[in-house]
Amino acid sequence: MRSCGGRLLAVALFALTACTTGSGPVAVEPHLAWPIPADDAPDARPRLGVAELRDARSAAGKIGARPALGLRFLGLEREGVERTGDDAFDLPVLEAVRDDVIATLARAGTFRSAEAVAFDPRVPAAWPADAPDYVLAGELEEFAGSQWHSFVVTPFRVGFVRDRWGAPEGRVSVQFELFARDGRVWQGRVATRQESNQGGLADAVLEALALNDEALAARLDAELRPRTREMRLLEVRVLDGCGLGADGVRRLFAGTSAIFTRESHVALIPRPEPWTVPADARDLDALLDAARRAEPPTGGVVLALAPADAARDFSLGTQRTGLAVPLGAHAVALCPEEGEASVLTVAHELAHLFGAVHVRELASIMNATADFDARFFDPLNRRILNELRERDFSRPLDRAEGARLSAIYRAAERRPDEVDPADLDSALRALDGRSP
Repeated sequence: MRSCGGRLLAVALFALTACTTGSGPVAVEPHLAWPIPADDAPDARPRLGVAELRDARSAAGKIGARPALGLRFLGLEREGVERTGDDAFDLPVLEAVRDDVIATLARAGTFRSAEAVAFDPRVPAAWPADAPDYVLAGELEEFAGSQWHSFVVTPFRVGFVRDRWGAPEGRVSVQFELFARDGRVWQGRVATRQESNQGGLADAVLEALALNDEALAARLDAELRPRTREMRLLEVRVLDGCGLGADGVRRLFAGTSAIFTRESHVALIPRPEPWTVPADARDLDALLDAARRAEPPTGGVVLALAPADAARDFSLGTQRTGLAVPLGAHAVALCPEEGEASVLTVAHELAHLFGAVHVRELASIMNATADFDARFFDPLNRRILNELRERDFSRPLDRAEGARLSAIYRAAERRPDEVDPADLDSALRALDGRSP
């Protein structure tokens, strides 16, 4: 005859099995997959090849780990840090990393194309006659995730299962080298540590990979993009209500300007000044109204930075982190904590001033949510930014600018799976009010 304690322990073991059984390897796909627009015009941008990556990780860095299971008061307990292994993904890790690098750089705008190559660019004699202009090689140094997990099953507790998780953190580090036929032209380590607020542990690693490759794109663009096209310098009067100070604003705009420079050849020039958030501005709309009282610099725009707790958003949707006057000259971005601000939020709100619209693509800066810290504009908004990059913010759009933007919006109406029709309707109404 089985004892009562034995029956309870059997129940505990069943619960442990049910709660800790994995769902299998996570599917790995490049995080950027939007179509690359065809362009029949002559293209002076270089072609890029990406060689096979080398694995510089230790053997232990490829193997997952989880704390040992122990007994606790006739129950079971597992507590500590869990780590991913390569078996958490459905593709070999080197292949997955290389695929995401290629997909990201193919859409970065710096290169005419990006493709896999089968030769080692470190060996001069290995370069075939039809090799790309540049070839990227690399060594993977880290590709892992960790997460604190406490799991306790005991028959002597109301609700006998306790399952607690910390935030999952992904870490990716790659040492890259860029070669031309006559030798190495650049090298650098790109590393990302990302705490994710969605998905599981393996998903956090893939998010870190996506951010790492977008950082790589910015590094290569700064290194290689020819400066034959005249840069537009856009002054931004920054009302600093978050206490960033001159150095903090400079760092914020270094990242933001790098995006606009790569995407549309616009360099942002911040002009910071302290700003006291009005006591009666208790939501984003009121903050934007307060910001609109500030005069923009000649031909430029105003960005107000305000603490997140200064805005009470009672909407039922996703918490808003900023607001802009569409096709106007004023925007607001909220700071999640004192002395901090988000490059993504600032880039998103400033893009609205050029006419950019929300899209459904999760990896775009112009997605309405902020679950992914994107650094790329989708093709629709990249086209908008380039069409309106020269607009003078001190006056309404002229007839030609309005016509070009209207044509882009109307074409996007045929793709409701990419752009919410309600967002396009709002954009068209804003355009009607700001063009002759």
